[in-house]
Amino acid sequence: MKILFATGHGFLPQRVGGSESSSHELILALQATGHRCSVLAQLQGNGWLALRNRVLMKATRRPLWSDRAPGYRVDRAWAPEREIGRLLARERPDVALVQSGEPIRMAKALVAADVPTLVYLRDVEFHELGGHPGEVPEVGYLANSGFVAERFAATFGPKPTVIRPLFQAARYRTARTPRQVTFVNPHPVKGADLAFAVAALCPDIPFCFVEGWPMNRDEKMTLESRVAAHPNVRLHARTHDMRTVYAATRCLLVPSQWEEAWGRVVTEAQFSGIPVIASRRGGLPEAVGPGGRLLAHDAAPEVWAAAVREIWESEQLCSELSAAALAYSQRPEIDPQQQVACLVAAMNAVVNVAAAPVTFASPKAASAGWGGA
Repeated sequence: MKILFATGHGFLPQRVGGSESSSHELILALQATGHRCSVLAQLQGNGWLALRNRVLMKATRRPLWSDRAPGYRVDRAWAPEREIGRLLARERPDVALVQSGEPIRMAKALVAADVPTLVYLRDVEFHELGGHPGEVPEVGYLANSGFVAERFAATFGPKPTVIRPLFQAARYRTARTPRQVTFVNPHPVKGADLAFAVAALCPDIPFCFVEGWPMNRDEKMTLESRVAAHPNVRLHARTHDMRTVYAATRCLLVPSQWEEAWGRVVTEAQFSGIPVIASRRGGLPEAVGPGGRLLAHDAAPEVWAAAVREIWESEQLCSELSAAALAYSQRPEIDPQQQVACLVAAMNAVVNVAAAPVTFASPKAASAGWGGA
């Protein structure tokens, strides 16, 4: 099949996050089985791609330009949902997979052009869907965790098919010489304040904070200042090869303060048998399983510090959790072949089956769930 991945957000390399990484690995897996994939995304204002496209758009008056920066075709526009017609005039996909950045808005444009469409839910920020699912009953829904699927069903009625984030384990698995506790993406919603507090309570334990989401100049300076105030914390630049980080990690700290849909770094770490200490919140319990410890996201820093110290100091406990993490990373539900087969089945369903429109809860009844996390 020709598959269009469409998003109202930016895409690699302009935007790097769990959703983009999961989509990238899913695209590579689909292409390896013979499918043709491309992406429609928002052009963001950063980096050489933005400069290139601005120049081309101004010179040609064309609002849509493509590149192959991630290794496959990506079409970028300031308002991608407005460029569906232009895109389809060049090449018509057999099916579209829409995610993030007001996906209902994008799905409406695709359905209006008679393109079979699935929406892949990657969070519970339902107020950011860009509309009510009942406006496009022809659309099928997927979710990246049981948590997201249950929340969507409780809010709107139908329960999406669960296809968890796809991982190519070889990209993350590494031999380890553990010498640090690792915390990825030091942002407030990811629990940066709690992570700094834990590091302060464990001055004898080395911590590595790895940059994640892009920061402006002031945010970067503030973070660097906070790191400098903690002698046992070092800041690691964002990297596309996390094996260099995981190779030195004894345990992974994931103190998220919001309802993570999954927690991609958890599974990445578990491929190398790294125990995880994470918030008992959102989809993180599904991701962590038996391979770590779950704590209340609002528990006192002393509680988190005690959990870190226990794993740091106890070789037996660390070994047991490491073995459990490694075993859990081999479970069938995150086997790429099974995930791709499940996704292709879902795509075939919307392409080939003229299903009756799905009934959704009314906007008024569902409004309680539109507040997101």
